[in-house]
Amino acid sequence: MNDDEVINDDDEVIVGFLIQRESEDGELAFWAPEKKWVEDPNEAMLYEDEALADTTAETLQAENEGSEVTVAVVIEDDGEDDEDEDEV
Repeated sequence: MNDDEVINDDDEVIVGFLIQRESEDGELAFWAPEKKWVEDPNEAMLYEDEALADTTAETLQAENEGSEVTVAVVIEDDGEDDEDEDEV
């Protein structure tokens, strides 16, 4: 684990933060400065600094009335299936 990685209370490693926008009809889009809003979170900008992500989200919220702009935490995928999933 890198020194820059943060572990939350659930022992999950936080790798960064995405800015997401939810429209009135429930559609999600993710912020990519060079492309603006994209549907694929893999194309979005991954912020390492939560404060910068929050500040950017606040600015984008002011520009996107009718949509909710929030910061989503991205955690490291441990490769294990969730316990809640039904086994086949």
